[in-house]
Amino acid sequence: MSTSSETLNALYGTWRLARGDSQGLGFFNFSIEGFWRSFLAAIIVFPAFAFLRWNDIFDAPEDFPALRYMLVEVIAYAIKWVAFPLIMFHVIPMIGRAERYIAFITVYNWASVLQMGLYLAALMLGVLFPSLGAGGFVFIAVIATLVYGVYITKLTLSVSIPTASTIVLADFLLSLVITSIGIRLAVGQLF
Repeated sequence: MSTSSETLNALYGTWRLARGDSQGLGFFNFSIEGFWRSFLAAIIVFPAFAFLRWNDIFDAPEDFPALRYMLVEVIAYAIKWVAFPLIMFHVIPMIGRAERYIAFITVYNWASVLQMGLYLAALMLGVLFPSLGAGGFVFIAVIATLVYGVYITKLTLSVSIPTASTIVLADFLLSLVITSIGIRLAVGQLF
């Protein structure tokens, strides 16, 4: 199967899973090659990520270190994509699910494309309906992506909802920590 066909299948699988259809798992490649190719999701998501980060500094003061901010954000983005799978490589065997690691990370990676799409849609709805407040749409999108993350974690690892929730919350907090450190480094105020 070509990489583009595998990508389209995986994205279709994430859509099926988002609709609550566990048969969506049948559209993923759970080989070691499929695991590594799932990191292509980082490349697919990157333009949206870069746009959002650039948009963050659009109204920044003239003396804001925009180039350094963007560089640090790109580095933080790469770290996020590597850190969580590395941590899970050590955590998943502790919960007795080592044989499910590849499936979990493969689906989790591809799901980020759908999650970014939902986040962008929420931002657009905030722009289209400013009286309703962009924050409300984004909050709903964040909750929906967390719930979706719990669902695919529960499904791929075959764990309880509390265990799946803990894993997804750990990823969310890890992302916040990396982002926070990145922002502080970018503006030269780490300590």
